[in-house]
Amino acid sequence: MNKELNIIQSIEKDLLRGVELSFYREDFKNIDWSNNALGVFGERGVGKTTMLLQKRKETEGGLYFSADNSIIRSKGLFLFVHYCYDNFDIRHFFIDEIFRYNHWQQELKNCIDSLPGAKIVFSGSSSMALYDGVVDLWRRVYDYHMNGLSFREYLFFKYRISLPRLTLEELLKNHQKYSVAYSLEFKERYFEEYCKQWVYPFGLTLSFDSFINRLIKTLDRVIIEDLPYIQDFRVQSLDKLSKLFYFIANTTPSELSILSLSQKIGIDKNVVDNAIFLLSKIGVIHTVQKWEKLSEKVRKEFKIFLGNTNQYFVYNNNPPTDTLREAFFVNEMKKLKNSTLTVPGGKDFWLQYQGAMYFFEIGGTRKNISHYPLGTWIIKDDIRVSENSQIIPLWLFGFLS
Repeated sequence: MNKELNIIQSIEKDLLRGVELSFYREDFKNIDWSNNALGVFGERGVGKTTMLLQKRKETEGGLYFSADNSIIRSKGLFLFVHYCYDNFDIRHFFIDEIFRYNHWQQELKNCIDSLPGAKIVFSGSSSMALYDGVVDLWRRVYDYHMNGLSFREYLFFKYRISLPRLTLEELLKNHQKYSVAYSLEFKERYFEEYCKQWVYPFGLTLSFDSFINRLIKTLDRVIIEDLPYIQDFRVQSLDKLSKLFYFIANTTPSELSILSLSQKIGIDKNVVDNAIFLLSKIGVIHTVQKWEKLSEKVRKEFKIFLGNTNQYFVYNNNPPTDTLREAFFVNEMKKLKNSTLTVPGGKDFWLQYQGAMYFFEIGGTRKNISHYPLGTWIIKDDIRVSENSQIIPLWLFGFLS
């Protein structure tokens, strides 16, 4: 297997040559790299491969490879890793696209159990495949979910504007102070730029047209390549499901439902329901449960959004402002761990987080705090600084940690 290892190392060498260590995602320093088994998850395009390669470049005695490489498939993941461990004293393995290898759960478990001195970092598009895989494997793996660039990260990477993160509690308590201080650092158009193109790191180096073309291909691959690895779909269903993003981008979220999407696409409602569930786990779609009364929470009706504002511009040249506002807000709230976001009757959003409940209304200048009960936060997209103690500019939520 020495010949095959040489080929893998040659591929790795070429990849590492193009990796820069001057530009790190914030996630890089938030990950606990000391874990013996680490899974890095997130949707396509957020920078998982780059981060694995950066860590590999910093690591002596390591090896990076993609699990869908034909050599790995023919020789076997476990046998290949075991051979490198025993014969070449390789102790750090960085395995990309783990879900593209058949029976990866069992072989990865074998690697973890049989090679106690090894550290294995692997990546994939969705942690759901891990949760639905081998229970014993899940107990052995530390998992980290990676998101796209936040507005705060974008300001640093694009304009070298360095501003601190905020917890939700800090933001709501001191938003008047923060909105004034932070807004002095950047121009108003930067937030519009970010919403249109800069959620994905690869957008930083591309023209808008090139970015749109690449993101279209990225989202198409999610449907055609990623979904079948998580669950079996018929080819005909995948072809039709590729229209899903278009209809979500061109329909007001309040008018969207699983049934309406199935009718627009021309595919069985259960297939659409299943695809929406899986895509929400990957992160390219967000669903927020709707209910009018507490007793109706058992009903599974959702407000459906694309995963971030950039995706709307792929399928709609001029997405509605109301939709973009809500899509941005939902994406930021979904990043909060152990939180629940719902759409109750009479409110835009209700967030349950760390034992507290928050009511949010999202809108523009016409939103008036006097129209809503005490304790409601008004989030506006067309203001630069907070108007009073209850009215917050939307862009400030791009600083949440």
